[in-house]
Amino acid sequence: MITTLEKVKRLEVYLSINNADSVLDKSISKLLVREQMRMKQLISRLQQQLAQFEQQYHLSSQDFYARYSQGEMGDDMDFIEWASTVEMITNAQHRLILLGDVT
Repeated sequence: MITTLEKVKRLEVYLSINNADSVLDKSISKLLVREQMRMKQLISRLQQQLAQFEQQYHLSSQDFYARYSQGEMGDDMDFIEWASTVEMITNAQHRLILLGDVT
């Protein structure tokens, strides 16, 4: 079974040899825009979760994460989830940057 990455690599080789037609170009652009929207929606949902933690513990996520990373916050389940949410936002933001501006 061919992986998605292998398919993309094949498409890259194909496009380097042949000019892309407008249908293929539009299809790729739509896929990129769709993935950008998905990342933006994910970030929005995760930011809502951060806001709940910040309100509950009266601490910004930035301050929390710095203290958590230094081992100052303990291992309560809420803190583990809060730290994971901070990391998930960071990862989603990096993926969004990788997708770039496709418009």
